Amino acid sequence: MAAVNSMQILVNEFLQALGSWLIVPMQAITFLGDEVFYVMLLPILYWSFDQMVGLRVGMMLLLSNGFNTFFKFIFRTPRPYWTSDSVTNYVHETSFGLPSGHAQNAASVWGWLAVEVKKRWFTIVMLVLIFLIGVSRLTLGVHFLGDVLMGWLIGGLLVWAFASWFQKFSQWFQAQSFGARLGVVVGSTAALMLMILVVYWLVGASWVMDPEWAARAGESEPFSLDGTFTLGGTWLGLLVGFVILDENKGRFLAGEGGWRRLVRFLIGLVGVVILYYGLGQVFPRGANFASYALRFLRYTLVGLWISWVGPLVFEKAGVLKFKAK
Repeated sequence: MAAVNSMQILVNEFLQALGSWLIVPMQAITFLGDEVFYVMLLPILYWSFDQMVGLRVGMMLLLSNGFNTFFKFIFRTPRPYWTSDSVTNYVHETSFGLPSGHAQNAASVWGWLAVEVKKRWFTIVMLVLIFLIGVSRLTLGVHFLGDVLMGWLIGGLLVWAFASWFQKFSQWFQAQSFGARLGVVVGSTAALMLMILVVYWLVGASWVMDPEWAARAGESEPFSLDGTFTLGGTWLGLLVGFVILDENKGRFLAGEGGWRRLVRFLIGLVGVVILYYGLGQVFPRGANFASYALRFLRYTLVGLWISWVGPLVFEKAGVLKFKAK
């Protein structure tokens, strides 16, 4: 593996040698694959463009994050700047390298949006964006070429699987009783989290970082479970909220309302900020049961706000209408 990394690092060195002028544009491009950006994108789609597209994009993002963490725990590989002083990291990352989460999420989320929109020009734009996000990770020194290629591959496979099976699953899911649908959501939440936790229990508790990696990595926690509880809470909240809203109110008209679409987003954003940032400042952080439980609760509340509570608030405020059941 060390020999392979030595060869791959030539790509990082070449891109960084092109000049420091690339760094700021690459940091801007890489932001389009960050968690914070997706936290803003999902509500915009769900509240103000198309409810079901927003839901599917949210599910795709969460599935991608789950599988990315799973594979990172399986492979446990370093980042370029952990292994060589010849590469500078222009952003700081604390997790393992393979596969690249930014590349994988870009391929899955932006790739799925291309499937939803079904317009040639949009597909081309999305492919360019996916490519640039991958290149940004190489230029910023936080991923090897193999990390990015693996991320693109897994993201593409997720898009294929979603396109192949989602409609059939959705039809089956909608035919179930209210209680059964909630049960499926709870069960899938447990399955997604256990997929990662089992690997952690098998290898994570005893894993020790290579001293040479640790000397260069700076503050890092490759086996952090924060993302696992973030994933579980958001998945549970988003889908439980959707099932409850769909059972009691039905679907809403996200694409209608003119200026009200902007109002919905602004009002909803206040709720997201309070729950995402506000509770994040109040709740303790750490690798212990209380911190993980509160993180799970925090992200469950974010998911519930996006999929259920927010739309009810918009209706009360007169800026959202539901379809007749």
